[in-house]
Order: sequence, then C-alpha cells, then structure tokens
Amino acid sequence: MCGISGIIDFTGNSADTTELKAMTECIAHRGPDDSGFFSDSFVCLGHRRLSIIDLKSGHQPMGNEDKSIYIVYNGEIYNFDSIKSILTDRGHVFKTQCDTEVVIHAYEEWDTDCVERFNGMFSFVIYDIKKKMVLLVRDRLGIKPLYYAFVNKLLLFGSEMKSILSHSAFSGRPNLSALSSYLTFRYSFGDQTFFDGIKRLLPGHLMKVSLNGTKLIKYWEVPFHSRKEDLGEEYYLKKLKELLCLAVERRMISDVPLGAFLSGGLDSSIIVALMSKIATKPVKTFSIGFSEPGYNEYSYAKTVSDLYKTEHNQIMLSRDNYMELLINMIRRKDAPLSIPHEIALYQMSMELKKHITVVISGEGADELFGGYGRVQRSPMDFKKISFVNRIVPPPFKKYVISLLGANGMGDHWLSVKTHMDHFFSVYNWIPFHEKWSILTEDVNHELNYDQTMIDEWKDIFDYGKSGNPYDVVLYIFEKMHLTCLLDRLDMMTMAAGVEARVPFVDHELVEFVSTIPVSYKLKWRSPLHSLRGLFVNSFKASEWLDETKYILRCFAKDLLPPEIYNRKKLGFPVPLDSWTKRGQVNYAKEILLDRTACQRGIFRPDKIERLLNNPQDLEYDFWGKKIWMLTNVELWFREFIDR
Repeated sequence: MCGISGIIDFTGNSADTTELKAMTECIAHRGPDDSGFFSDSFVCLGHRRLSIIDLKSGHQPMGNEDKSIYIVYNGEIYNFDSIKSILTDRGHVFKTQCDTEVVIHAYEEWDTDCVERFNGMFSFVIYDIKKKMVLLVRDRLGIKPLYYAFVNKLLLFGSEMKSILSHSAFSGRPNLSALSSYLTFRYSFGDQTFFDGIKRLLPGHLMKVSLNGTKLIKYWEVPFHSRKEDLGEEYYLKKLKELLCLAVERRMISDVPLGAFLSGGLDSSIIVALMSKIATKPVKTFSIGFSEPGYNEYSYAKTVSDLYKTEHNQIMLSRDNYMELLINMIRRKDAPLSIPHEIALYQMSMELKKHITVVISGEGADELFGGYGRVQRSPMDFKKISFVNRIVPPPFKKYVISLLGANGMGDHWLSVKTHMDHFFSVYNWIPFHEKWSILTEDVNHELNYDQTMIDEWKDIFDYGKSGNPYDVVLYIFEKMHLTCLLDRLDMMTMAAGVEARVPFVDHELVEFVSTIPVSYKLKWRSPLHSLRGLFVNSFKASEWLDETKYILRCFAKDLLPPEIYNRKKLGFPVPLDSWTKRGQVNYAKEILLDRTACQRGIFRPDKIERLLNNPQDLEYDFWGKKIWMLTNVELWFREFIDR
C-alpha cells in the first residue's frame, strides 16, 4: 500500500522535480518505508511505499527490463500469483515477488485490457515511453483513490488532493457544487471535489494521456439487472459461501502482521469468523466505544472474540479528544469529514498500528445485502403513494394514505411525484429545502438550486427505471453511498500508515450479489408481517416486520451465535446530539456566528443562529449531525481557502 503522485508536462519540457518531491513527501504517511522518483521531459513520477508483500524488493517507480515502461502503484492485486503464472508461461521474466511487477508485465502482454484480469484494490499510473503515453487507472469500486487536475499545460495527479494542492501552479478555489452535495448527502458525488479544478478518477475508469490530449474510458460498472431469475435460497447460500470465503482468504495474503476491525455487528463478525478458520494463530481484533449509554458494542465484540479466541483490543473515545482531533482530520483529508466516526476510525487505526499493518474491514455488506432497511425498504412507501395518486379519488386520498402509514405526513407523501423525489425525502442529512433556506441567495443562484446535481441523479434513476424500484435503491447504495465509506476508510487508515482491505467489496462477489432477488435481502418475516407492512411506513417496518440482509444472516448461522446474527444495525454511531447539547453547540456558535463566517457569504447567519438555538427532535442524532457538518465546512474554509 502506497502513495503516488506525478506531473505530466504537455509542452514536452522537463517537469519540475522539486515540485514533484514536495507533492510526494506531503503524502509520506501513506508510505513510510521507502520513496522514489522518475522524470524525463514529459513525465515525473513520485512514490511512497508501505511495504506489505515482498518487503525487500518492490522499490518504485519500477521499470520493465528495457526501462521502456515505468509504474507507480498503490494497492494490492490479490490474484497476482495466478496472473504471474500465465505471464511466465508466455515468456515474461520476473525479478521480484511483488504484485507491482505483475502489473507491468500484464500491461506489456494485454495493454489496457490487463485491468480486466485484476482482482483487487488499486490505483496506478503507467508511463509507456515508446508510445509517449500515460495510463491512469482506478479499481472497479473505487477502494483506492486517485485525484487529478489540469493546470497551465500540466496534468497533476496524486493519491490525495494535498499532492495537487502543494504544487505552486494550483490555486485552490472552493467548488460550491461539491459543498452543496456534501450538505445534503454528506459527500461530493461523482468526480467533483471541494476544490474547483481537482477531480477524482471515477471507479472503474482509466484515463489515457498523450501529447494529443486525454481520453476517459469506463471499463467496469456496478451491475444492474432489470430482470432476475430466482435460483433458490440454497443456490445463493452455496455461491455466497464460495465467493466470500475466497474473498477473505485472498485478503489475508501479507508479509506483515494482519488483523481485523470487530464491532460485534454482523458484517465484521462474519469476517473475523472466516479469518479465524483460515489463520494458523489467533486473529488480532480491534473495536472502539464511547461512555454514553447505547454507544458501546463491547459486549457483542467480546462474544465473538471469546468464541474465536481472538486477541481483542478496545479503545475508548471521549467528547474532549474527539473535538481536539476534528481540525487535524480536516487537514488530513483536505475536505470536511463525511461521517462523524471518521475521527474514531483514525484513532483506532493509530492504536492498531502498534500491533498490525494490515486490517480487514466489513464495508460493503450493508450496500450489497440491504442493511440500510429504513431507506432500502422505502420503495414500499413510494409504491403506496403511486397507487393512491393513481387510483384513489381526490377527496379520499389523504385519508387512505394516512391508513397506509403516512403518520401525519399525508400532504407531504401525496406531493411526491417521482421515485427520485421520494428517495431524496428519505436519503439526506440536510433536506434540499432546508439547505436552500440557510444558503445565501447568491449561492443558490450560482448553483441554480442544485439543478445540475439533480439532473445527474435523474440519469441514475432513468438508467434503472425498467427494473425493480428496490433494486434501483440498492444499485444507488452500491454506486454512490459506498464510495463515501471507502473514501473515509482509505483516508483514516492510511493517515496512520495502515492498509485496510474490504472482502465484501470484491468485484466478483459484487457481480454475483447483484443477481440475487431483493426478496433474499429484505425478507418479510411472514405473509402476515408483509400484510401489516401495508399500514406502516418503511422506517417502522424495517427490522420489525422484515429481516434485513436475510441471505447474509442465513450464511452467518453456521458461524455465529443468534445474539450476533440476529442483531439490529447500530452502524458505528457517535453520540453527537448528546455532545452538542452538553457544550459542543457553544463551540459551533463560536465558529459559525463569528465575523469571518458571517462575511463569507455562504450561509445566512440568521438561519444558522436559529438552527443552533432550536434543537430539532430528530432520530439518529440528525440535529447534531447538521451542526457538525456546518462546523466542518467553516473549518475547511479557514484551513484551505482563507490561508
């Protein structure tokens, strides 16, 4: 696992190696074990290495035998041994045991089609000197990051935005569209970042760069099936076991100490159980907790740890040291934090770095198998709304929709016209209209009230309109929501010099799970429960009338006790409302209502003050989350724009 950076000079003049070294050294935390550089008149490549496989060799930038191809690479190709065997049979000669060299020879053999053969997480840049061509590549699901920016006849790139920000030619300006996306969805979706001009290379994409220009190519897409054949529960369980066990086994390949996150939830417990069956010695496991009631899962983690005799470590986090780390983490990420527990994840990563260098995590299971029942069950409500609007006479619509679970929100439900509108009403942190009310008029006009962003979401819903609405929502979670979680996992673990691996995000497993009918993911507990679901909303029905991640829970029954495989989702929460009411709101007022923030012209001070002074009685700490996000935005402006 590593950090990469580079400069492509379209003028053909020698790129500045002094700039390259600054771009590379600012991401030294991603690769504390080694560094290296390459440059000619067209390309400069920089690399920082965190040694995981073949510790003695593998220095980068790495060249092929005749030095006509160079690579800087970040990631792991888990099936590199099998690819290496094929390449050896075809006459390729290897000098190392690392997967980096396999990528070079695979490119020599299959050109850009080589990416189709890789199972793993990766971002890499290949420079083909003979063709005068550079290839930028990112893995299918976006587990490993890669950012780029075009500036003054240069193309700058790096594993983190700070590499680009450190180049003297780049002038950091805020991207208000990304800011708006963040406030509603906690993440700047698509290729946009908080800096105008810096883009992400999208998951499943590669970019060809030459003196003639650039070309973006999509080589993989999250699968979506309009029609699915039901092959039966036994078939899905058998195939799931085969692919998930293989995914875990592949991710346990390492020449350095390895362990796992263990919250005691279903997903991490499955991973630890499978690891324990493969490992020859006790697995090292790690969890985090808070002193507030309802925010500590230690007893569940201990149950799994005791069952599989792991070496378990728990880290306790308090309100005080949480806030102390907030500004530092924004600096680390070059962006507002997306999820309150990112700081907890960083602290846990710092602690486990004392014991291990590779950690296996359970990201992806909720997106694949239907673990966010409140939202992923929401098509049920949209179907009710569509039925009432289409069939019921107007005088009776409000009465009928109330019977069907609207619970005092009849007018709001009946105002919904499309699946996308309904999705927006249940999937948000700050709803569109509330967000527009706190943004200044100038910002809203510049953004045209998010019309470009809404159009991009509309394209996604149009893409899936021929399929089951439940599958559309699951597809969105796999394509959009998961990218946010993978981004924060990479940033917070790599900030501590730790490599995180995610078996549930194995692309072969993702492709298979996408074929499973939704009835095996969100399953009614009985026909009677399904009938009762007609008269409650999705928030209430989820995990009461139905069973989320049904097929995964069935798989877990052979591995875990009932109190683990039947657990409701908690989801690594941080007690934000509690902390906010106990004093953090004063910190937010100091930040959000001072002269600097009020004169910035982004938010309306009167609306911000009203939000701060009137706690909202919302589930899941959402009032605290809104204040936390707004504080993040202002701190980011001070760190990156004001300076």
